[in-house]
Amino acid sequence: MDIESPQLILESLDSIETRLLGMESASCEGVDPLGAIHLLFRELHNLKSALSLGSADTSAKLIHQAESCADMLRSGKGDPESNWVDLLLAVIDHVRKGMEAGEETEAPALAEQLDGVLEKWLHLETPNGKKIGFPLDKTEMQGLQEAIMSGRKTYIIEKLVGEGLDSSAVKSLPVFDSLNEAGSLIAWNLKREKGSFSVLSIVFASDKATEDLSFIIFDPFYPVIGSGQAELGKKAEADCAENDKMNRILIVDDEPIAMMLLQNYLCQFGRIDTAQTGQEALEKFTKAYIGREPYDVVFLDIMMPGIPGDSVLEGMRKFEHEAGIPEGNGTRIIMESSLGDYPTISASFHKQCDAYLVKPIDALAVDKTMVKLGFPKSVIPFAAIPKSGQMRKSPF
Repeated sequence: MDIESPQLILESLDSIETRLLGMESASCEGVDPLGAIHLLFRELHNLKSALSLGSADTSAKLIHQAESCADMLRSGKGDPESNWVDLLLAVIDHVRKGMEAGEETEAPALAEQLDGVLEKWLHLETPNGKKIGFPLDKTEMQGLQEAIMSGRKTYIIEKLVGEGLDSSAVKSLPVFDSLNEAGSLIAWNLKREKGSFSVLSIVFASDKATEDLSFIIFDPFYPVIGSGQAELGKKAEADCAENDKMNRILIVDDEPIAMMLLQNYLCQFGRIDTAQTGQEALEKFTKAYIGREPYDVVFLDIMMPGIPGDSVLEGMRKFEHEAGIPEGNGTRIIMESSLGDYPTISASFHKQCDAYLVKPIDALAVDKTMVKLGFPKSVIPFAAIPKSGQMRKSPF
């Protein structure tokens, strides 16, 4: 072992240990866990290189195995619920003791455990994918819809970039050159995080096989969740056109694919508006009442950035109360969330929602809920629909 600057190695080990200890609480501190894993991978990679240069081959091999664990996690192929953090902490502790003593020692038990974790993760099922975690504008939404309707697969890339990267320079990154060969760009988003990094998310469409894409794109990429179910055919679009004078429906969801699915399911029930944030939903809800065209139904996601869905629900009911609309006679508000626990559902009904659907939501659940609330699937004129629409006339 010929380490010129052992203090730098020790500082690197301390930094990795601190990051590992904070991994579980990263989201609570406002740091994206994805970004933390990317940083962990980068630090392990740099440490491995420094150890190799210093001929600390035994330690470098252990850190290389740890780096492989982090690489699989950032690629969505590892199991984040396993005890990998404890194992990597043990590796860091072992390497630190060798650096402090000035002499490396073998760690066959740790090496065997790392090999076992990697072998197990290699046989895990391919991850289902990731959600698009940022709102799309109208043009991007149209691009996503056209890609799905044409049968192309949609993917999302997530990579770590420096904090100093300006938005105007994002598209100069090499990954966008790779996209020209892989398929077509739909949208991108740069999320600033605490610390010296940002997470760049890129949504693209491709007709190439996933295996072929892995030889073109070297950053972690995942299928977009739900895109295989979101075929929005011409029949659904025609139904929407026929239903122009039917019920007014507002869908509030920050996840584009979830919104597209609901649009497809609800198209035969009426005219659809959308909102991707709680603030936008409240503004549209208020404007609709003032314009004497209140919404008949609102589908409202609970988990949204900014103003969460339960607060939006309270805001809508408060507006109705101040407008003099009797309780129970206002817009029908259906909460939707992946949270299916009793306290969350009970709290939503306490705040006067009319129904609660647990994600993933299918067409049958939407149909049953709409019919139960008095909105049969039909293309007959709005005035002929047997429901309590007249009780939701604007008070203005």
